[in-house]
Amino acid sequence: MFDLKAVVCATDLSEGSNKALHLASFIASRYNSKLVVAHVIDLPAVTPYGETMVDPQELQSRVAQSAREQVADILAGVPPELWELKVTIGYPTKAIHEMVKETGAGLLVAATHIRSGIERLLLGSVTRKLMFTLTVPFLVVSGSLPLERSSLHEIESILISTDFSKESLEAVAWGFDFARTFDAKPTLASVIESSQLDQMLSRDPQKEKAMAQTITDELTRNLWDLVPADLKDKTDVRVLAGHPHEELNKYAILNRADLIVVGVHGRGFFENIMVGSTTDRLVRLGQFPVLAVRSVCKGTQKV
Repeated sequence: MFDLKAVVCATDLSEGSNKALHLASFIASRYNSKLVVAHVIDLPAVTPYGETMVDPQELQSRVAQSAREQVADILAGVPPELWELKVTIGYPTKAIHEMVKETGAGLLVAATHIRSGIERLLLGSVTRKLMFTLTVPFLVVSGSLPLERSSLHEIESILISTDFSKESLEAVAWGFDFARTFDAKPTLASVIESSQLDQMLSRDPQKEKAMAQTITDELTRNLWDLVPADLKDKTDVRVLAGHPHEELNKYAILNRADLIVVGVHGRGFFENIMVGSTTDRLVRLGQFPVLAVRSVCKGTQKV
């Protein structure tokens, strides 16, 4: 089991954002971690045009009192000594980074507000910026996710995706650690994109079927090589074909997964905005919590 000193859950205290609190609390309890609830008062909203509207300390104190009551109501039943609230004023992305570092947190949990169209393309979002810059895993909960899926009391099935890259191998390690911690059934999957499959297959119709089976068999063996010995009897492996985010989401629906674990590739910012990623697209579909893991995210094993 990885050693998570703390779990940070960021919330703007909206109804959708607060959905992440339930899942964050549940995960913190299973990892015996401190839950830190982070609320950032957006600096641009406090100081428009460079002029301070109210005394920052007074505002922070007032918001903290209201936030504490709201969070305590949501976390009713969770002993108060197991969580703490931190309220700060600043730019959300920077402030959350600082809070993760300050608390020594090993995981960030947050709900995302899904924008659409040109607004999302030009402005981006705190969630997207964090996804590609955090050095700890980021569990993203869609603000539109049904309450029963965001307030899980058990995680019984986990879908772990890999393309055998460095980024995805870190995700595999985290996915299997979650499977051990929650005694969940893991499925390790790799998706062959249709364009890649077309390039690999022979144009000879009589050979295509045999070639496809050969590729599938090889990928299946490679997947089994990634499964830890202690979880081989419990794990399924699957080779899927199509668009990765669509196939993973479809498989998760059909097999009632509670969580999808994926690696985040370190593309450039412009490319990520224009093209997106499998992780980003899964989050936008909004049907499952998604654990996004970058290659810099290292788990600390408990002794």
